[in-house]
Amino acid sequence: MLISGWLNVSTNPVVSTDQKEETFWSRIHSYCVEFCSDIIRGVVACKKRWYKINKTVAQFAGCYDQASRNIRSGSNADDIKELAYKLYSTNYETPLADEPDVDSPVRPQRSKKSKQKGKGKAQRSKDFRERKSLVVKKLSLMEDIKNVREKELMDREKEREEEKEHRAKIMPIKEKELQIQAAMKEQELQVQAAMKEKELQTQRYIKEMEIKAKEREMERMAKEREREMDMQILNADTSTMSEKRRALHEIACEKIIAK
Repeated sequence: MLISGWLNVSTNPVVSTDQKEETFWSRIHSYCVEFCSDIIRGVVACKKRWYKINKTVAQFAGCYDQASRNIRSGSNADDIKELAYKLYSTNYETPLADEPDVDSPVRPQRSKKSKQKGKGKAQRSKDFRERKSLVVKKLSLMEDIKNVREKELMDREKEREEEKEHRAKIMPIKEKELQIQAAMKEQELQVQAAMKEKELQTQRYIKEMEIKAKEREMERMAKEREREMDMQILNADTSTMSEKRRALHEIACEKIIAK
């Protein structure tokens, strides 16, 4: 509630933080009372409580940032949060407990005598236990970080081995595919060569047929000319021919008729 009030007042577009400190914290206290009427703390208590919470939050935020950098990839928010708690407990020598709300009752202040009580041997024993606990926590934290990094290395090594095995399985298949592609290419070239040869044979045949047709046409034309000449000889007018020429004409006609 206190954090919500601080954010609400400090981010208010009308007043923002451009106001006197007393007014600022008075607004925060009014906000808390509005949503929680049984709050017994005053403005000063809220202010002190905020500074205490603010410091703790800042410390834990630093631990959380460090945990985010140390944790291995693939970890979720709960893993990071757990490591951040351990870092906080180690660095600040106390576990991070949930802070009470602003509406919790004000604890009565202890007297000087009660604060000084327990010093001496009991205090030294307490300090020893705290130092021992701190060492154990640090060792535990170091072991946790070591285990996380070792697991990350093992996971990476496992991924590399799996990739290697996958490639070993893929290579024979790739080689077989290349062989099939080469055979298909060779067969395609052979088919193309056969088609080209057949096309050449067809062209040669057509050429030969054209030549023979032309020769037959020339032979026909020659025979036609010869027939025309024979007809001219047979139909020639012999009345104007001399005896000698008429005799030669008769011999030529006999040869034409004898063909």
